[in-house]
Amino acid sequence: METKVNIRFIIVMIISTTLVVRLLYSFPEDKDQTLFEALSIGRDTRDAPTNTEEDRRFNADEEPTNDISEIIKHRIQFAFEGRCVGISAENALVVSFCNPNVEQAFIYDQNSILTFPESGLCVGLKADSSKHTELGLVACEKAIQLDLLNGTFIHTINDSILCMSPIEEANETKALCQPELGATISLTPCHEKCSTVRLLEERSFLKDREALLLPYNRSSKCDFPACGINNRPPKAEFLPPGEIERCTNISECVTVVVKTARRPLLVLRLADSIQKTLNQNLLMVVIDDGPHLHPPDIMAKIAQYPHMKYIIGDKEDLGIAEGRNMGVRLVKTKYFLNFDDDLIVSERSNITTMLEMLDMTDTSLVGGKFSLNFAGFMEFANDETTGKPVLVYYRGSCAVESQELLSYPGCYRCDVTANGFMARTRDVLDVGGWSKELKVIEHKDLFLRLKGAGKKVVYCPKFKIKNAHNEGEDRPYDKKAYYELRMKRSHQMGQRFVNHWNVVKEIEFRNSDEDDLPLV
Repeated sequence: METKVNIRFIIVMIISTTLVVRLLYSFPEDKDQTLFEALSIGRDTRDAPTNTEEDRRFNADEEPTNDISEIIKHRIQFAFEGRCVGISAENALVVSFCNPNVEQAFIYDQNSILTFPESGLCVGLKADSSKHTELGLVACEKAIQLDLLNGTFIHTINDSILCMSPIEEANETKALCQPELGATISLTPCHEKCSTVRLLEERSFLKDREALLLPYNRSSKCDFPACGINNRPPKAEFLPPGEIERCTNISECVTVVVKTARRPLLVLRLADSIQKTLNQNLLMVVIDDGPHLHPPDIMAKIAQYPHMKYIIGDKEDLGIAEGRNMGVRLVKTKYFLNFDDDLIVSERSNITTMLEMLDMTDTSLVGGKFSLNFAGFMEFANDETTGKPVLVYYRGSCAVESQELLSYPGCYRCDVTANGFMARTRDVLDVGGWSKELKVIEHKDLFLRLKGAGKKVVYCPKFKIKNAHNEGEDRPYDKKAYYELRMKRSHQMGQRFVNHWNVVKEIEFRNSDEDDLPLV
């Protein structure tokens, strides 16, 4: 039996490797490395050492291992919506923002004990609580064992297996997936979603959230850590003549990065539109969800695009953010174009002008316009009604005279653009890319990171990019299933997004004239 299984495994590996090589034959100078990356893409990066600065930069938000051979500190994050375990003034464990300005990290030792090093106390059952399973900090001789199993901290009481979970005040035995800030953390019957935690290694966490460590001036309008991001970078300026390096061949300077979710024919349509517009192909890196290959006829069509590195991961739901991060890590050119799979470019997209602007100015990212205008300014503030921290998104607010660039009339300083943009590869790597916690609703996250790092973003509404969904596709994807999955995730990921930035919600204001004539 063992021999048969091994033979079957070898045959599968040979077939899989042959298919990947067929797709990657256009990259002979780096084929071995590319093949390794393609076969391992989508697998947890913690299984392999990180040797480069780019690797270290992009591992800032990776899920740490449960390896306790080293004594390191971790924050405990409830995975469903992304809030953390904090400590109240009474030493109770409570739900908190994952705030880099506050000590929240624990040491988890080989005896399954959680120690809070700032106080020298350990996690145990609070003796002074009316809730017999409420967790808090106690003397370490009274600590309880919390075994980490399948992403949950478990403890057994009277033969009952219980998990660390946020609870409802009215029902101390029911785990809560969407807890309020300050909610009690107790031992409850285990819940698949509400009890699941992620351990965030402290140094990596602080690197990932460094935008929340920026200095800021407290005021009645904004008095929390994210307020430091409100300092908007100045308008883009021309580089000194000695620093200008013009790209003479766009195919040597720009790579297209696309994250798709089992919609390969849309990707090929995008590739065709690029070739038609530029009269040449650009290198493309496409990251697709797995775990299965597409039907043979589709794989044959993909193989007809030798400039395209099409990588199918081994996760069914890889997520937009993690997929884009993987794609950018494979980029070897100075710039990259970030495109959704359902876009079509044309001469009106002005891709060559985007390239010129990045060559000539200190701009980090140049974005175009879809039929709807997503470009706008973002600002953190205290809610005028509740006083709670919020993110305010002024959609359609950039295209005003005061923000126009003198060097490029019709282009404007902005905070966020649509998902069709060209950016400096190094600048996106420097800020850590997108938070891979976000399967969807990831878009503003990158732009907030860029803004916090002082990187300049430009919006050019005259650079038109068509969002065409499945128009012209001869085998339409399962549109209903796609949107059902997206909507199911949108609320959860929206909460993860605002929690990541330590605000309770996002408020959107729209410009009345944001939507001009439809693209044709």
